[in-house]
Amino acid sequence: MRAEAPEAVGLLEQLVEPGTGTPLRVVPGPPLRLESESGRSYPVEEGVARFVGDGALPAEQAATGDTFSTKWARVDTFGHDAATRDFHHRWYLQRYGWRDEAEFAAFLGDQQRVLDAGCGVGRDVAWYLAHAPGLVAGVDISTAVDAAARNVGPHARLLLAQADLANLPFPPEFFDYVACDQVLHHTFDPRASFEHLVSRVRPGGVLAFYVYKVKGPIREFADDHLRSLATRMSEPEALRLSEALTRFGQALTEQGLTMDVPVAIPELGIAAGRFDVQRWLYWNVFKCFYNADWDWETNVMTNYDWYRPVTAYRYRPGEIREWIAAAGLETLHEDVGDAGLSYRCRKPSH
Repeated sequence: MRAEAPEAVGLLEQLVEPGTGTPLRVVPGPPLRLESESGRSYPVEEGVARFVGDGALPAEQAATGDTFSTKWARVDTFGHDAATRDFHHRWYLQRYGWRDEAEFAAFLGDQQRVLDAGCGVGRDVAWYLAHAPGLVAGVDISTAVDAAARNVGPHARLLLAQADLANLPFPPEFFDYVACDQVLHHTFDPRASFEHLVSRVRPGGVLAFYVYKVKGPIREFADDHLRSLATRMSEPEALRLSEALTRFGQALTEQGLTMDVPVAIPELGIAAGRFDVQRWLYWNVFKCFYNADWDWETNVMTNYDWYRPVTAYRYRPGEIREWIAAAGLETLHEDVGDAGLSYRCRKPSH
């Protein structure tokens, strides 16, 4: 285990016990650990504070965490290479309503405490550290947080924890900016997780989040059918299915076929127009992701990511707008995309 720098220990002192919210005492190692007033101990391993122990999560959430531990172990530098990083940065800016990276960087430049809620292997953590002047925290329920530590750390302003988004080890109203990108829909109770995140945003602070959108009925049927199979498969079987879907998407992409849909069929969510065949099937029938700019394993894991998690909820815009209204947030930007729903909201000042 690596020795912890003094600044890292200082950051750990800002954590509180999930659930009780009581302060935690840093107990020097080895092994380094955090201890509550009741004597409960939480280990700090390889720079990551651990709050997810055996039996601490509902079975469905634990299974989803295992899925993402598997995914990120296979593509543990995703978002740190130029192709995947640039793709996601552009998509992030578009969905959350930033004109360009300069505008986003200017926003981050005023944020002293930033949380990446569901940080995966640290793609956005690295981005936030490049522009935000203060603390950047990354939390993930899976062991992907270990890859984040390797990819981004050690860093004097970085705090990483393995924890549940519905039970965070931070005090209320702690963060200036909380981003939960492509994660809420994988939690056990997405609305409860959303409300918990809201509680950790300071008055006047900003919350950005993305959830899956309900798609047309044919695609929803296929998604439910394939997910019902993939979640019960063995790991090798789930990988075989993901590879088969990727091969199908690759074959269609490489053929470069187009098709004309003469009239819209709104009852099926089908629009009129000219479409690439692979993309049309992808959006209307079943997910068969393929991006020729990405390596094979990353393509396979993108399809695996969709079908393997036990918890994967989809929503309509009206449902999410009701969440936001009930939480008393002001919507700064809404993006209703083909894949999902993205929101940037401000918490009112007291």
